[in-house]
Amino acid sequence: MAKIMKAEQSSSDFELSAVPQSERKSFFSLTIVWTGFVFVITSMMAGGGLAAGLNFKNIVLATFLGNLFLSAIAILVSIIACKTGLTFALITRYSFGNKGTRVASLFVPIVNIGWYTIQSATYGHFIAQILGFGPVAEGITMMLSALLMGAFALIGINAITILGYIAIPSIIFLSLATAIKSVGVVGAFSVILDFIPHDPMSIAGGITVVIGTWILSTATCIADIMRYAKNVKQAALSALVGLVGGNSLLVICGAISSIAVGDSDLTSVLLTLGLVIPSVILMTTNIFTTNASNIYSTSLNLSNAFHLDRRILISIILVISALLTLTRPYQIDSLFAFLNLLGVIVPPLAGIILSDFYIVHHGNYESLDSAQLKDWTLSPWLTWLVSYGIVFGLQKISFGLPALNGIVAAVILYPILNKLLSRK
Repeated sequence: MAKIMKAEQSSSDFELSAVPQSERKSFFSLTIVWTGFVFVITSMMAGGGLAAGLNFKNIVLATFLGNLFLSAIAILVSIIACKTGLTFALITRYSFGNKGTRVASLFVPIVNIGWYTIQSATYGHFIAQILGFGPVAEGITMMLSALLMGAFALIGINAITILGYIAIPSIIFLSLATAIKSVGVVGAFSVILDFIPHDPMSIAGGITVVIGTWILSTATCIADIMRYAKNVKQAALSALVGLVGGNSLLVICGAISSIAVGDSDLTSVLLTLGLVIPSVILMTTNIFTTNASNIYSTSLNLSNAFHLDRRILISIILVISALLTLTRPYQIDSLFAFLNLLGVIVPPLAGIILSDFYIVHHGNYESLDSAQLKDWTLSPWLTWLVSYGIVFGLQKISFGLPALNGIVAAVILYPILNKLLSRK
């Protein structure tokens, strides 16, 4: 315990303690960090994937419905983080226990490292294409990308905020410019509106893809940002702006570009449009902001699991991710397989956290210092397992959205199982 307290006192990013009110950030700073997190090239790639199966009207519908769903989850999680001042990993202590949280908080880093690696490899692949590198040089470029992007996370939340101030205006301008240039390629926006996909998908399938782009972060990583909010109103509004505004913009711009050029690989789309220099700026700004926040959140979760300094953990993660980029995960098939997996597995975890706070604890947690927490609790693990079984079964009969099914199942099951097992 003494070791933990010492680590808490020496931490400048409060990875093992609550953020005090004196260290809370402004609404604008929060929105910059969260929107910078959401602004990433993979959202535009998701838009390209939607264009393969939906017409433009349905792409817009699926995008906004998916982001409204994500916003609801993000706001509820943000309120918990704001009220407690805790990272997502520390919040899981209330439901999973002091030792159980170490296992639960490992899940997020594993998936986050996957995201970090995909984005680093995508950026390295893009630079390699521009410079005409061969396979070996491309591999080196991807590894260097993974290492370089982690520099901001090593410094902390303040460096990520500054990066967001620089990156977001350019991302908004360049993503819109890419979409406008794409419309110019086909001659008129009516061509985009009249587009008919070759391999139709359902609206529900499109919504699931949109949800898959950010379900992990809205259910987990957003807490690591919104714990700095001064009040719940600011936290909720910031979450909404980032998703309904930011993520929707990138998905729709990606869809327009893909329809115009006929390619779901955004790297190829940007180069086909002849936007080399703007493309480099766009890719650099949006991937760097997201990956910096991504690896920062990952380090907080691992700090909770191992009680090690987050800078040491980030250094280890960067080496692992750099090696993983050599598997070339930027390919579109790998990306969508990953998104679909997230859309099924992650939501029950969000349901457990939400149910524990809002139903079991009636919207209020004791401070972490005074709360009497068990080392291990069975109810969240059993809830997660049963919820996944329910989602899997409902998928077989094509009922509802997997993400929504998972959250609803966990929200309902957790308080019941928690009460039954507590009695025993």
